[in-house]
Amino acid sequence: MKQHDLYLALALMFTSILGFSQDNYNLDLEDFDPTTQKLPTGWFIWGNYEGVTTELDSNNNRIAKITSDKNGTFGSVVRSIPANFTGDCIELRGKIKFENVKSYVGLIMRIDGIPTKKHLAFENMYSQQIQGTRDWQEYSIKLPLPKHARTIYVGGILGTEGTAWFDDFEVFVDGKNIEILEQTPKTELTKLDEKEFLKALDEASTAIKTDTEEKLSSSLDALIQSLSNKKIVALGESTHGTAEYYKLRSLITKRLIEEKGFNMIILENPYDAVERLDDQLNEQDLDSLMRKNLFPIYQTEEMKSFLEWYAANSDKFDLDFKGCDDSFYISYELLEEELSDVADTETQKILKKIKKQFDKEGKNFRKEIKLNSSNYDLILELEKHLKATNASTSEVSDLLFNIKNTYSNYKLLQDRKPIQSRDQVMADRISYFAKNPDAKIIVWAHDAHISNYVIADGEIGIMGRDLKSEYGNDYHAVGFSTLEGSYSYMDEKYINTSPNYTQILKQGSIKNSNELLWEELLAKNGNAFYMDLSALNKELNNKVILGSTKLIGYNLEDETSVYYVPFLDLYDTLIFLKETSATSPLFN
Repeated sequence: MKQHDLYLALALMFTSILGFSQDNYNLDLEDFDPTTQKLPTGWFIWGNYEGVTTELDSNNNRIAKITSDKNGTFGSVVRSIPANFTGDCIELRGKIKFENVKSYVGLIMRIDGIPTKKHLAFENMYSQQIQGTRDWQEYSIKLPLPKHARTIYVGGILGTEGTAWFDDFEVFVDGKNIEILEQTPKTELTKLDEKEFLKALDEASTAIKTDTEEKLSSSLDALIQSLSNKKIVALGESTHGTAEYYKLRSLITKRLIEEKGFNMIILENPYDAVERLDDQLNEQDLDSLMRKNLFPIYQTEEMKSFLEWYAANSDKFDLDFKGCDDSFYISYELLEEELSDVADTETQKILKKIKKQFDKEGKNFRKEIKLNSSNYDLILELEKHLKATNASTSEVSDLLFNIKNTYSNYKLLQDRKPIQSRDQVMADRISYFAKNPDAKIIVWAHDAHISNYVIADGEIGIMGRDLKSEYGNDYHAVGFSTLEGSYSYMDEKYINTSPNYTQILKQGSIKNSNELLWEELLAKNGNAFYMDLSALNKELNNKVILGSTKLIGYNLEDETSVYYVPFLDLYDTLIFLKETSATSPLFN
């Protein structure tokens, strides 16, 4: 079974299991009554193999055993542990013996939050492709441990064909065994001392004055100063279609450029499309350029206003405008243009090979993997040749890096290695530009991407987490949040499946929630303000406070738009506006 198939299967198999006391998780499998139990106490089965049992080894130790059968696809013996621990890393160790394994065998660990369908992290060693026959050996897997984890699942797994035995499981948090580790209390938002919280919030927040443009700008003076020495400032948005967010992001961006020397804007949009837009910004009609090169969610009066400012000031401040999303559609055109004056025969020969590959279309997923893996290899060949002949330029290097990033996952799939998530690819692109010592970068992306650590699904928030890990305090995430009002959205579920960005924007209203939201509590502090979350956490003695917040993507809000998180840890600064309105579409 492929890893992504297994991931989806496990998502449907959440089982509620009673936990043991802190010092007895029965990870050694010894608590077992053969007269009443099929598996040791606390352990259960994932998958569809009939042959999931236990047996005694030669030393009279109880071990778990999984035997494949023709009607099944995988089997797993698993135990749940309440996630009452805090730390950066959780590690599962365990011993495995196996015979005649044709697919794979390994340890498995999954971390769930609330709701349970939003997994926070997952690993099953599929990518290692451990096969054949081997005697007892200890293995280990590690995952980041989010503060908002609720349940940790650990165990062993067997893919198609073979027999495997498992024993001596151990779980460690930051190197300490959980059997002796002190548990960490977590506070629910619904049980929070509201008076204490609002007092701390008042101390850590600054009002935003919206009466006039001048007052609005001056009320952000302290924030602008606090961002002045950062390498990367990420300006988020809890919806992609909120007019006030764009107004504030534009204002902050302009001031950071004009007053603090920032010189690059990176947008959550395909890299190659932003390159084309930037190249032609002063040559073609702006509406037409936006229609061709920007995701429909950005085809608004608010974005147009900012791009008009950018076009008028890019030369004055020596600015660059970049994209951080995958580039599938015009990358070759840009590459061909950049290398059109290179007369070297070998360069043109490789370019012809690349064009031939780019013009092909995969007939199915397997052929697409092979085709795009070949694209990746050709780009590497071209890059190596250009370096060897001193024919590369910074523009060509940037373009080749971003094309490689686009096709890297196909190469990883071809080599049967773990793929990178969209967030990881975006982080790689931003980091690439940040390695320029003169670069001071402003990122425009959704709150879910800029977050300082993973919010859900082992995916959302990886971009911000990776950048925070790499750049520390030089990376600063500014989240934007609201309680009520309207927003723009589009019906298309996937945003990058076509180069024709012609979807029509619609308007929706933020729904009332059946549960207490962080935004409701924040609204009691005022209509518009920003808060220093580090200072707020200090005021609250760094309590772990868990509650629900809304993150609405490109589409209409639904039940999946609510996330259960330690909200105060997601960003470095949060801008809160109680009521907001939808952006104004350029096209109807």
